Amino acid sequence: MRPIIPCVCCVAWLAGSALAGGVYWSDRNPGRLLFMGFDGSNARALTVTGAVTSLGTNVRGLAVDTVSNRLYWADNQSDRLLRAHLDGTGSLVLHTISGGNSFPADVRLDLAAGHLYWCDRDRNRIQRSNLDGGQVTDVITNAAPTGPYFLDLDTAAGKIYWGDFDGGAIFRANLDGSARETLLTGNNRTRGVRVDPLGGMLYWINRDDAKVHRCPLAAFTNGTITLAHPAVQTLYTGLDTPHGLELDLPARKIYWADTGGNAGIGAGDKAVSRGDLDGATPMEILATGSEPWDVDLDRRCASYAEWRTRCFRRDAVPDTTTPTADPDGDGLINAVEYALDAPPLHPDSSVLPRGLLVPGPLPDTLYPAVSFRRRATANDLGYEIQVSTNLVDWTGSVADPPAVAVATRPLGDGMEEVTVRALAPASSHATFIRVNVIFTP
Repeated sequence: MRPIIPCVCCVAWLAGSALAGGVYWSDRNPGRLLFMGFDGSNARALTVTGAVTSLGTNVRGLAVDTVSNRLYWADNQSDRLLRAHLDGTGSLVLHTISGGNSFPADVRLDLAAGHLYWCDRDRNRIQRSNLDGGQVTDVITNAAPTGPYFLDLDTAAGKIYWGDFDGGAIFRANLDGSARETLLTGNNRTRGVRVDPLGGMLYWINRDDAKVHRCPLAAFTNGTITLAHPAVQTLYTGLDTPHGLELDLPARKIYWADTGGNAGIGAGDKAVSRGDLDGATPMEILATGSEPWDVDLDRRCASYAEWRTRCFRRDAVPDTTTPTADPDGDGLINAVEYALDAPPLHPDSSVLPRGLLVPGPLPDTLYPAVSFRRRATANDLGYEIQVSTNLVDWTGSVADPPAVAVATRPLGDGMEEVTVRALAPASSHATFIRVNVIFTP
């Protein structure tokens, strides 16, 4: 009596809608924060209002909170950490570092614990506070030989990663600063350290070598390795002065900012660019600025049209980007990949709905159920649960559902996992349950 999911299907389609999610990036020299579509379209500078009306004259780190719709950044000139709504309104000064000799840089968020982390290069420490700026705490002191610069968090594993400003090392420790390790040496100025815990991969920028690298986390199991280690991969090379880095794991994209410090020497100077997580296709230059410094993403998509710009190159063959196409040949058309937040160019069965048995209102009785991923922010999607006893005749609709939701778990970036059980308990005959994705104009 195990319920199964025989299919996930798409029954209609839509094209075109306004952008909602996209790319935030800091332009340090003019002191600007900008927002644009995933493909670089509709770029515009944010106007800040509230407690401050200026972002600062030395904008450094950048972190997007899509749960509370907030944007965090560091102003290195005034030694301050700040926050505003994603549209720039409601700005606040969270923390001002007193005493001088400070250099607040990269900022990252641990939303579950309610913490804001940042690097202070000149004081050679990594610090954190509450999201409102209170309870400032030293997490790691003597963080790097020339000071910490760029960091990332793996909150599930309780780890923090960071780089060395003027050196070539990358470090890791527990979130409380214990169990410190040197993972890698040999970079020529480490920038943009980012970790993919599920994929088991560490990404970073080798600034003066003008390269983007990655390495499996398993390579660090036996201690420190060098840049020459065979496990280290070079994804993009021949750049100018790459700096800030961000990952879009579901879309399998990597974004970076290039300050243009060696303008004209390499590709992508004074620009924000993107490529693939595996470096498979050439870089795309999305937008140019005066001194792009850092980048972060709002990965939420309100429409298929927006998701398409997030997952496909701008020069993609149109036939591969239509809702009914299946360019990765995994049996899921693009519209369904969009509904589940799956990568359309890489087969990934981990996102498929799963069947299970759950308790229900009758004691000692199990009910067929299905857990599936749902895009909560979309305006062109519906999710319909249907049941069958023979895989031929299906019952259930949005107006007359044969099931009830029993759990909803936020996944971040506008996605959630929903568990729905059938109204009728499992019986002696087979019970099948499926998710029907409705994609409508």
